[in-house]
Amino acid sequence: MKKLFLILAWRNIWRNKKRAFITISSIAASLFFVLFLRQMQFWVYDFNIKNSVAATVGYIQITDSSYVDEKIIDNTLSSNQVDVEALTKIEGVKGVYPRFLSGALVSTGIKSKYAGISGISPETDNKLLKLDIKLRKGTLINADDRAIMITENMADYYQVSVGDSLILMGQGYHGFTAAGIYPIKAILNFPVGELSSMVFMPIKEAQFMHVADNRFTHVLIDIESNNQLEEIYSEVKKVSNDSQISVRTWEEVVPGLKQGIDMDANSGLIISGILYMIVGFGIFGTIVMLHNERKFEFGVLNAIGTNRFDLLFITLTELTILTLIGIVIGNLSSLPLLYYFNQNPIKIGGDAAQAVIDQGFEPYMGTGLFLDVFTANSLAILAIATFVSLYIVIKIIRINALKSMKK
Repeated sequence: MKKLFLILAWRNIWRNKKRAFITISSIAASLFFVLFLRQMQFWVYDFNIKNSVAATVGYIQITDSSYVDEKIIDNTLSSNQVDVEALTKIEGVKGVYPRFLSGALVSTGIKSKYAGISGISPETDNKLLKLDIKLRKGTLINADDRAIMITENMADYYQVSVGDSLILMGQGYHGFTAAGIYPIKAILNFPVGELSSMVFMPIKEAQFMHVADNRFTHVLIDIESNNQLEEIYSEVKKVSNDSQISVRTWEEVVPGLKQGIDMDANSGLIISGILYMIVGFGIFGTIVMLHNERKFEFGVLNAIGTNRFDLLFITLTELTILTLIGIVIGNLSSLPLLYYFNQNPIKIGGDAAQAVIDQGFEPYMGTGLFLDVFTANSLAILAIATFVSLYIVIKIIRINALKSMKK
């Protein structure tokens, strides 16, 4: 019997092809735009977390407890305080990167400006920071170099190029003077954030310049996926079980970025909500039309003995099939475009790029292929359809055969 009802439901859908087409199209189009919007948003978050947060503050960061409140060279970690080998063995950890971060007055000729100094391990950090892609002139430093790399912004300010030298002067460990003259070996493209005015040098040279041998300001931990953050964070805490050591996630290190992402995600929900309302009214309109067109039919069927719940089953099956077809078409039609922009992100230019940079993001736009976004939005459409179907449920349960058959 149920099989017969399914056949009837399928045939009833195509009795009015125009109505079926309008309903399916409204569901598919709304889902298409919602998916494109949300996949774009989450791609931007994921892209910037991977390319900016992971490279600068790390998914997880280990520092001396006192360094959290007072970021000075005296509050650094010694190499024997952090078991790098044990951290590397934690499942889901891609890499562990000790860093030496400080600041100095950088000058040449009559031009002087304060800049950050980042001591990196070239053999590992070149890959994490993607310096080979960002290289514009010269060659990348290696671990034994007594040279530096600067950004294009700095090169433009100081009017220098590869082969020129810059004077660095700052404060070292326990009050020692940190100073040196370093040749520029490479110029990098970092258009956004703190790295846009950063001097890079080998970590050994940074430690030597600051009279801080075998000391780090912090240790960054890169992981496979942000979804594993809490689990890996717990494991890192176990390995670094020392009251003098602070272990923090990127959300704790840069809470402003996390809040900005949450606010932006909520604004996307508002736009998605508007599109969901369009879907809801579209389906509701279909239900009202369906009831009015077949009111007489429902009355006749009920009069000859068809159970109200059988009528309800057939009608709800029709609406479910229409909704599912719209959801499937919406998902399938969005896939090619989402995949293309996922593989070929667009670099934003002009004033729009500057607006994105000012927010702390890199000026690129692409789309993700996150399964949970497909699932969540498809279920949301299905939930809306279920909710507005209450109209037809009430109408059929309260049906009066004589009144329904009156013209």
